[in-house]
Amino acid sequence: MTRFRELRRGRVRAARFSGISPSILIIALLIVAAVSVLGMRALLADNSEGEPAGVLESRIDADATPSARPDAMASAEGTAALAVEVPSVTGRAIEEAEAVLGAAGLVVQRVSATSSASFGSVVDQHPPAGSMLPSGGTVMLGVVGHGEAQLDLSGFIVCIDPGHQSRSDQSPEPIGPGANATKPRVLGGTTGVVTRIPEFEIALQISMNLKQRLEAAGIQVVMTRQTNDVNVSNAERARIANAAGADLFIRIHADGSPDSSISGVSTLYPGSNQWTAPIAQSSRRAAELIHLAVISSTGAVCRGTVARGDLSGFNHSQVPVALVESGFMSNPVEDRLLSSPHYQDKIAQGITEGIFAYFKEISR
Repeated sequence: MTRFRELRRGRVRAARFSGISPSILIIALLIVAAVSVLGMRALLADNSEGEPAGVLESRIDADATPSARPDAMASAEGTAALAVEVPSVTGRAIEEAEAVLGAAGLVVQRVSATSSASFGSVVDQHPPAGSMLPSGGTVMLGVVGHGEAQLDLSGFIVCIDPGHQSRSDQSPEPIGPGANATKPRVLGGTTGVVTRIPEFEIALQISMNLKQRLEAAGIQVVMTRQTNDVNVSNAERARIANAAGADLFIRIHADGSPDSSISGVSTLYPGSNQWTAPIAQSSRRAAELIHLAVISSTGAVCRGTVARGDLSGFNHSQVPVALVESGFMSNPVEDRLLSSPHYQDKIAQGITEGIFAYFKEISR
């Protein structure tokens, strides 16, 4: 019975098309095929909604081997070869930042930025470090003072005091003008726990680096000593700064401690007393600016700014004064750093930037 029904259905289907000529059937099939092709082309071309043109084509041959699309592969490889990772230049001087970005194949556009950082420092960048740009792409840098007239530093005088000397002088001198209390005239300082280099040598090396930087900016520099074999007391060093009419008296030292794990930079200034009251406030501000700049430049542990009333070199000074304790020679790591010309350069650069910031403030 089932077989009979299937044969009957076949006869019915044949009967339905028996009245249509073969030529008409062929024409109908050709029309259907043409409509299908046109529909596919319209679908591929229409990107007014949905996916962009080319997405469907890429899906059609997505299973093709890589050699089937060498043009696409070459294009992708060429784009990757031109990509440049943006280096970090914040915190650098604009000239250095431009050199770094230029070496990476990038173009710099400067914009003005407001910050307590020194004139000409880069304080912001866009796109940020680590971003990818095509070679020749532009990086915008926020530069302190861009578009402003740079401060003329040629009228300023700085007295630099490299701490200590090769031979200590234990004879007493008054702790302040007219004081009954006394302290030794000058001591030899500490010594590196690893390098065995004395503090007075490190202090002079940093000071001479600082001298060159300040003079390059047009600042007049007066030194309390330029060799290690001298005998100049702390009070006498202050009097050298006073006689020079220094706008700032900078004293360079290194620190020491029985605890070898202690490290970092501190900056001292005179507390207000009977001798230092006229310069206490300006000295504190100079110390703050210099300290911030040195910490930024070196990345050292920040031990803050500290007021001191017991230092002869402060109490005899009539001009603003700050003392930079540039690191602990009792700490093995910092001892090695302090003997490194590269690290000394960072310290001198930070002090320079702090001095510039201070002079900019007092010139307003």
